[in-house]
Amino acid sequence: MILDKNSFFLLGIKGAAMANIAVMLKGMGKKVGGVDVKDEFITDKTLELNTISYSTNFHESAALDNYEVFIYSAAHEGSASFLAQEAQKKGLILISQPELIAAFVKSHSLSIAVAGCHGKTTTSSLIAWTLSHMGKIPSYLIGAPPFEGGGGGIITGSDYFVVEADEYGVHPPLDKRPKFLFLHPHIALCTNIDFDHPDVYDSLDATKKVFFEFLSQAQKIVVCGDDMAVRSLLPQLKKLSLRVYGTTEDCDYQITNQKADATGISFELSKYGVSLGSFTSLLFGEKNILNCAGAIATLLEAGCAPDEIRRGIAGFSGAKRRMETVWTNSQSYLIDDYGHHPNEIAATIAALRSRFGQKKLHVLFQPHTFSRTQELKDAFVQELSHADYVYLLPIFPSARENAAAFRITSAELSRIAMRRGNITFFAFDDPASLLAHLQAQFKPGDVALTLGAGDIYKLKDGIISILNEKST
Repeated sequence: MILDKNSFFLLGIKGAAMANIAVMLKGMGKKVGGVDVKDEFITDKTLELNTISYSTNFHESAALDNYEVFIYSAAHEGSASFLAQEAQKKGLILISQPELIAAFVKSHSLSIAVAGCHGKTTTSSLIAWTLSHMGKIPSYLIGAPPFEGGGGGIITGSDYFVVEADEYGVHPPLDKRPKFLFLHPHIALCTNIDFDHPDVYDSLDATKKVFFEFLSQAQKIVVCGDDMAVRSLLPQLKKLSLRVYGTTEDCDYQITNQKADATGISFELSKYGVSLGSFTSLLFGEKNILNCAGAIATLLEAGCAPDEIRRGIAGFSGAKRRMETVWTNSQSYLIDDYGHHPNEIAATIAALRSRFGQKKLHVLFQPHTFSRTQELKDAFVQELSHADYVYLLPIFPSARENAAAFRITSAELSRIAMRRGNITFFAFDDPASLLAHLQAQFKPGDVALTLGAGDIYKLKDGIISILNEKST
């Protein structure tokens, strides 16, 4: 088994999943190293705290010496990179990131994989958090830290393993196999299905097909009946060990009396018509009611008790960069969120409206990947237009795509908005210009939201300075 090896080298070690994998391997007593760019990443602190060092030279073959396993993902040319080829020459075992994650899944007697184009980080974090507060102390691998001061990956020796199941391809365009098809979990939870990653999938139907294949590999399945794409698969899924949660009467787990306001969310949940009681959460927005219900249903299917789940759910305040309150003086707020798809943007803005009411909302958005922005440009404009002010940074490129092959820009999004009559939609070439415009528009009591899967979160110090100035 690959986890029996003693030394691992990670290509793109600063990636969210890769950094967490590095921490997990280090915790198992393995020798861990890797390579990545010099640029600051959100995972830098994670690697530093765990004393994991790495190189920034992608052409230093000597860095591979004394390692047994070379792990790659879709970033930095993956299996086609110079270092991957050198690793092969040196006799290292080459393995893709999802194949290694599958080894973690296989090594646990009760694995829970959370899939979905939106909400899977929050939901998998919520499940890991709740299991921990039940005393089950699960191992987990999640794209963002689910606990205060904690990382997104840990091996504890527990029977439980919680994993965020990624639908992206192994290494597009060379290898478009969906990563979650490697997992074969005991319990699979699906929050929703949407058209994303146009460099991997050519349609929603193609996406639904692979989600069905993923779900079919699990021993138990929990899915959201409120999602129309998921619901379209129910006739096929009913042949399997299936549980459906949602707001309609035909759901196995039905949500009723739901409430989303400035204090959080609450709802009642019943199973086959028998009430399980009410549940509360510090999360915000109607979408998080569904995420919480999915987590509860999954934990119940895993054999957990309702009252234990209720207590755990109530204490969870969210994962890093998922509607995270970065700064507030109880009048103005700075919120940060990882949302990078139009439907995620819609859910985040709706949640903030339910939390903050009529406060003016300033959204600072950094589109992520040229392929997604090109394919979904009209939908991005439509959903962003629900904010009071929109400030766009240039598109944040992915290490896995050729930016020169695309002509789409953030300025084009702004022009689309202007043609639709939206005069509060602005595109900027650099952060300084954006912050200057925010300073001119922001008023005491307003809310600023940094949004995107790139590095827009790095603007927080400049934004906080503006908010502090406006509050004096």
